[in-house]
Amino acid sequence: MSTKVRGRPRSFDPDEALGRATERFRTFGFAGTSLDDLSAATGLARPSLAAAFGDKRALYIAAIDRLTARVERQFQRLGEAKLPLRELVERILIGSIGLYLTGSDGPEGCLIINTAATQAASDPQVREKVTAFLAVEDNRIAELLAAAGSPTPEAHGRLVASVLHSLSVRARGGAPREELERVARDCIDLVAGPVS
Repeated sequence: MSTKVRGRPRSFDPDEALGRATERFRTFGFAGTSLDDLSAATGLARPSLAAAFGDKRALYIAAIDRLTARVERQFQRLGEAKLPLRELVERILIGSIGLYLTGSDGPEGCLIINTAATQAASDPQVREKVTAFLAVEDNRIAELLAAAGSPTPEAHGRLVASVLHSLSVRARGGAPREELERVARDCIDLVAGPVS
């Protein structure tokens, strides 16, 4: 007698399921993730997965949107904290290292930087989402830096965002925390000035 679960679990939580799918995509990317993988990750049968989110591509787009919204909320909280310049840049860079070093199969970096950027080469909608994410990141960081007293917030914002991307790639490539923190601290000193 089969005990295989069919359909949607009674306690189905769309955001939790999307979070699990996002982690699967973060680990293996779009091409390396099958519908069966997503079914196993979310606990949803394939028909229920399709009913809730659409096809694999739609689920991938939803994962990118979910991450973009999460990053925007983090930037909003940073703005509400009204931190001085050095502490703000530390929070952005050092704070991201912990996330980039997590993952089910080791350090996985950022979904958008490490996997969506690859998918963007062949998928115009993913490319638009990546471009929009980068614009949000640049603009929000520049706004935060301007409020914290940066004399050149747009240039500093692009620098901080670029270092964030580098940290993500380096983390996925196996760089130890000490190396990542050294890269981050170099950027912090460039933006906020060295500690005297």
